Amino acid sequence: MDAGYNAVASAFVNSVQEGVMFENGEALAKLFVFGEKTISILSRKLRGVYDFDQYTVIMDNAVFAQFTAAYLTYVRDKPSADREGGHRLLCTVVELFTAAMAGTRGSWLVPVVRPVTVALCMSAQATYREMRDPAVYAQSASLLLRLLINLLSDTSDPLVSSKRLGSLVVAALLLQISLRTTAAPGAYASKALEVKAFWKSSVFSQRDRVSYSYWLGRYYLVCYYVDLARAYLEYAFNGCRKSHFHNKRAILRHLIAANMIRGRLPTRRLLEKYQMEPVYLYLSYHFSKGNLAGFQHALMANMDFFRSQGNYLLLLERTEILVYRNALVRLCRLNKGTERSSAVPYSDILVTLRLSSGNAEMDVFEMESILTSLISQKLVLGYLFHHQKVLNLSRKQPFPPIYAEETLARI
Repeated sequence: MDAGYNAVASAFVNSVQEGVMFENGEALAKLFVFGEKTISILSRKLRGVYDFDQYTVIMDNAVFAQFTAAYLTYVRDKPSADREGGHRLLCTVVELFTAAMAGTRGSWLVPVVRPVTVALCMSAQATYREMRDPAVYAQSASLLLRLLINLLSDTSDPLVSSKRLGSLVVAALLLQISLRTTAAPGAYASKALEVKAFWKSSVFSQRDRVSYSYWLGRYYLVCYYVDLARAYLEYAFNGCRKSHFHNKRAILRHLIAANMIRGRLPTRRLLEKYQMEPVYLYLSYHFSKGNLAGFQHALMANMDFFRSQGNYLLLLERTEILVYRNALVRLCRLNKGTERSSAVPYSDILVTLRLSSGNAEMDVFEMESILTSLISQKLVLGYLFHHQKVLNLSRKQPFPPIYAEETLARI
């Protein structure tokens, strides 16, 4: 074995031993790095070392010695391994890091949490793109879940001296990965929701709070908790720095979807400011005009885009009744000042909904079911008179607001 390789491995292990001895997590975070360039350089220097256990044997902490040996093995083999093999090695590193974290007290090892977990998520995404195997995400989510459980088990105070200090970044990554697994989102994400009890604490960085609120908003949106989704996405959008243009744009895509389901539409100025895709302007236009056929056509024409965002079915299913409501609003505006503005004949409504949906064969029974749904959800205030074939609208406020403004108060 080349003496140079011995020196590199020995120096690395000695530095780790010193960091563990003095509980210097910041120093350890600078040692356990996962950047491609750094790994490539270290890999060349460690290529001739076949057994790292002979170096880590000097470490007092046996579990940390295993973690260090696994990391060095990963660094040595990753450049030459295929995507799946590299990810498997990294999973071993994360598993042993979780065991090492379980054997420590206090928050001194927390600085290492971010590089280890972020590397795992990036590797999982890259491996899935190549293999298209859902098990990649499931395994990564399980590892993150185990680590998060360990971090949350430390209930000591103050928070800054507890392992919980590292829980926010892990919870955000777990929410991110859980949305990509084939299991129900709650199967992995339920533990991440426990962080809600203290996530707004000032001990966490603004970056971590924004990231957590964004992924929590995405999670709630998938689960159809639209108001909570709006609240967390709004917090993320407002908290994200203006210089992070692409991040604000990514948040806005989901915030627009959540707001649209509650009848709030983005302004043209907002869409232009963040250079949003033209489809959002088309959707907003057809939505406001009560043109369901035009809305769904624009949505289906961009199906791949919205499916990649996870919002396609949400927009397709949850906006239909609201677009019909807007069509009914336009009809009443046309009849303003006449008897038909409050007592709307079925014949007028049927023509309106047929034009809106593009379905010339819509019958009275289907129309009545739509009106019943609107009234039961309090999107329209009024009564149906089946025998008289009339919709009698409230004279005071037939179309009440369908969204509230107290979103931030809910979180």
